[in-house]
Formats: sequence, C-alpha cells, structure tokens
Amino acid sequence: MPSLSRPNYFEIAKKYANDVVQGRLPACDLVKKACQRQLNDLIRYGDGHKFIFDSASGDRICWFIEHLTHVKGELAGKEIRLEPWQVFILHTVFSWKTPAGTRRFRRVYIEVPRGNGKSSLSSGVALFCLCADREPGAEVYSFATTRDQAKIVFGDAKEMAKQNSKLRNAFNLQTLANALYVPKTNSYFQAKSAEGSTLDGLNTHLAVIDELHAHKTRAVYDVVETSLGKRRNSLMWVITTAGFDTAGVCYEVRSFVRQVLNKEVEDESQFGIIYGLDEGDDWTSEAALQKANPNWGVSVRPEIIKSLQSKAIA
Repeated sequence: MPSLSRPNYFEIAKKYANDVVQGRLPACDLVKKACQRQLNDLIRYGDGHKFIFDSASGDRICWFIEHLTHVKGELAGKEIRLEPWQVFILHTVFSWKTPAGTRRFRRVYIEVPRGNGKSSLSSGVALFCLCADREPGAEVYSFATTRDQAKIVFGDAKEMAKQNSKLRNAFNLQTLANALYVPKTNSYFQAKSAEGSTLDGLNTHLAVIDELHAHKTRAVYDVVETSLGKRRNSLMWVITTAGFDTAGVCYEVRSFVRQVLNKEVEDESQFGIIYGLDEGDDWTSEAALQKANPNWGVSVRPEIIKSLQSKAIA
C-alpha cells in the first residue's frame, strides 16, 4: 500500500543540492553549478518580488509521478520512486512562478547518459501536464525527427495510463490508438515527428523533445519553440544523451545552458543540468562512472557498465 503521508520533496531536493555542492555526492562541475544556482535563488528571490517559490506546485508533480507505475524491466508494475536528483529537477522546475502565477522556467534542458530513466521521467511529466497541470485544452506532444523515437515517451505514458485505473478514473483519461485524451478539459497527448506529419499550427502546452542530439537540423526545434509562444504557461522539456555533432541544434542549446550555468549570460526562463565528467577526469575509473550517472546502482547496473568500460579500455 502506498504511504498516506506525502514525502517532504522540498527537503529532498534541497538536501540533494547541498550534498552535491558540498561534495558528498559525486557530480561534475556543471551539476554543481545547477545545484548552487537553485540554492542561491532560494535566498536571492526569497522576498517574492521577482519570483515566487511555490513548493506545493513542485510537491504536486513529484507526488503525481510517484503514483505512476514502471512499465518496463524488473520493476514493471511497481510504483515509481523518484531518486533525489529527479526530485531536485522536478521540484525546481515546477515550483518557481512569476508573481502573475505563470512558470518561471519555460525551457528545460537535461543531459544525462543512457540508462538513467530519462524516458520514464519525461512520460511522467507529460501525463502530469495532460491531466493535472490545470491547463484547459492542453496540447501535449512528444517530438522527434522519426516516428519511432517520438513514440518512445508517448508509448511509455500510454502504458502507464493503461496500468493505472486510479489515474484513468480520476481524470476520465482515455487511451486511444494514437492519443491520450481527457474529455473534461479537452486535453490530449500525441507523438509528433517530422516524418509524415505537419508540425504547423500547434498550440503547445508541453513539448517533450527526447534525444535532441539526434536532430540533424533545427527544423523541428524551431517549430516547437514557436508553438509554445501561444500559451502563458507552456513548457519545453528537452532531455537527451550527449552527442558528437558540434554543428547541430543540440550543441547550440547545450552551449547556451553552459553559459547560463557559468553566469556568462542571464536567462531566468532556462533551466539546465548536464551530467557528465570534468576535463581531466580519469574515464577508466569507477568514480568517473558514478559521477556521470545519477542513477548509479538503481537503473544503471554497475556490473554491466564496468564490463563495457573494460571493453573500451581494452
């Protein structure tokens, strides 16, 4: 049975940030800067004049996702338990508001290696924004360059909905062949790709872009970004593994996020966190693997990753 008492997500998020900044958890410099930014903002904007930290909003999405179920692997059918790094991201992004009540962060960039549960996290965010984000007529999309990639986040969300009768009953959530639909608010979630479907005329509430590094051109990204401007509370959620293309849109977005974290530019609407290694780190060490993978020992299996590392070294 799930616990009736709600966890203190704010304290979980704050403890994670402090543990990272103070070196109690292995993390690269950019993760430390993302955590320090949040700790600084809690003090800097504490008067509520420029931004308001509404912890209850961050609590809602964390609680919502923890009542969804895993749909793949050995945990399939069991309720999701967010790791502290995931709570930190969700609680930070969704708690900050403007005095007018709209989101502070309108663009989110998360870079994390494969195996750290990024697609499941994105599916949970999509279901929340579809059902529980209090947005009439919410249009939620997962975007990618190919149909198959676009269907990963949507497919996980659809399976989560199928396996959760409480979720379906609470929101009268309907699982259709190519969409999830909430009749009461006329909200829906679909997968969109540049293959065979038009991306024009969208009025997007949430755009999930999975694996941005796979986008060879800016075409999808630019259309999506434009479609977000029609709503006061829209959100672009980008989550990707690292890529190699230094001429693509992913590298451009990543470079901008680095500038924000390094305080070279100021953009209060951009949230970013980049998990990886620092220059000079010994990639052949286990410590490097732990540093780059926040889900080390959870969804990232040490024995498998160390085996791949040994093969790479050889």
